[in-house]
Amino acid sequence: MKNIVLLFLSVVLIGTSAFAQVRENKIQMSLGLQNGLYVSIPDVESKVIQKQWKNYTKNYGKLVKNKNADEQILEAVTIPSINADNKMDIYAIFENNGLTAFFDLKTAFLNSTDHPKEFAGAKDFMQQFSYTVQREIVKEELEDAQNLLKKYTRKMADLVKDNKGYHEDIEDAKAKIKKAENNIIGNEKDQEQMKAQISGQTKTVDAIQAKLNKIGKSE
Repeated sequence: MKNIVLLFLSVVLIGTSAFAQVRENKIQMSLGLQNGLYVSIPDVESKVIQKQWKNYTKNYGKLVKNKNADEQILEAVTIPSINADNKMDIYAIFENNGLTAFFDLKTAFLNSTDHPKEFAGAKDFMQQFSYTVQREIVKEELEDAQNLLKKYTRKMADLVKDNKGYHEDIEDAKAKIKKAENNIIGNEKDQEQMKAQISGQTKTVDAIQAKLNKIGKSE
């Protein structure tokens, strides 16, 4: 069962990861037109992505909502695979089915040209985030499927139980029928005996009646 679940997760993740590749994107944010890393996660709502981003980054600090823009900021962050020595701020803009993260190194915004090593780390950081979201979505799907399977299994158990009860009812009915058939045979024998007794008793009654009728009459 465990192997089947792992295979299911692998197949789904392989199928969805092709649509969740990270790409460099230059778009407008609160600090101007800046380079960011965009990841699209199809069929996942923005609120779900935001929730998962909060969970994904909680070990690095607390997300703060930018009062002047529709952004979330993670301030003074150190991520070993990106900036082992210096603090940076991460700005996040959420779109439907996607997220763009901007890595502010304080000297410049992270980009593939000027910071190839750091950019590779950030790209992997975002790719792993997309996998995390996909895993959570698939886990929810798996949980729903397992709950439905449990429901079907319980229903099957009820059907088997009912089927057993029906067979028991049939066996009880057969026993009652057999008993009734035997009772019929015995009843019919008793009727024959009773007919003979009635016939004999009728003759006795007729004889006594005749005897009564003769009393007081001349011979």
